[in-house]
Amino acid sequence: MDYFNEEERAKQMAFAAKRDRLFSPVITLLVSLGATANQISIIGVVFLLLACVLPHDYAYTATFFMALHVFCDGIDGPLARRLGSAHAGGSLIDIVVDQLGVVFLPAAAIYHFGAWGPAMVVFSSSYLIFIALAVYANELGVELRKFIRSKYLMFLLYLGSLHSKNDMVTYFCGAFAVYYSIEACEALRRIYLFHDTRPRGPKY
Repeated sequence: MDYFNEEERAKQMAFAAKRDRLFSPVITLLVSLGATANQISIIGVVFLLLACVLPHDYAYTATFFMALHVFCDGIDGPLARRLGSAHAGGSLIDIVVDQLGVVFLPAAAIYHFGAWGPAMVVFSSSYLIFIALAVYANELGVELRKFIRSKYLMFLLYLGSLHSKNDMVTYFCGAFAVYYSIEACEALRRIYLFHDTRPRGPKY
């Protein structure tokens, strides 16, 4: 269960193999401590929340917590594979945790440096709707258009805004709000056509 297309999935699998080797010592330590992949995912969410609540004066601390969040996001999958606990349910949790930054950081941007609320809300909403449709489309085998991934760039712009004490995210999120709205509509159209052209069962 994921939101990658075929080309991206092949690259992601190759990247995952390299990441597993890179983090092997850390994974071995976590296994010895009895940690689970879901626990690491939850800890990563805590780091994300801490990064969101810290104001400008703690920009470096917020950056540190964001780095820990991304680190946790990077090792929960390898840990699950090492433990033999990787399955669709765990993948779903990982997908949800991966997208929480797109929920919390825009809200934090509005609060901390006055980012324009409508742009933040539409960006978060359209991004999440599109990702949900992409996951569903992959489960159906419906091919979507290649799309731009903006999450980590948004993370960097948010942190840059904290350090500079200037809003660097509003125009970026506004532009991608339009983009993801268009992509979500296109994904919905393709999924609808997939169902519309399938043979229908008997009516009761």
